[in-house]
Amino acid sequence: MKLKEIFDELINVAQEAGITVKKEKGNFRGGYCVINGKEMIVLNKATTLETMSSLVAKSLAERAIDNVYIKPVVRDFIEKEKNGLTQLSIEFNLDLLK
Repeated sequence: MKLKEIFDELINVAQEAGITVKKEKGNFRGGYCVINGKEMIVLNKATTLETMSSLVAKSLAERAIDNVYIKPVVRDFIEKEKNGLTQLSIEFNLDLLK
């Protein structure tokens, strides 16, 4: 499965779990937050698809989403991101050290 397809599936999982996903401009990294009692994942439009996918996966890994069907390849991606085992996580963490 291509990264764009995984990203789209991650967005679908978030929405089915009642989490709103927004892409915004600005000087921020992004991630999960609660605004006025509403769960949201905010993504920076200026970041790469890899970074946005990683942030959504990590945000979902921290939420109770057991009641939502997740394709096995997407579940595996979430688990690997949670544990920092994907190349995306390694590259993202290296960028943070710069």
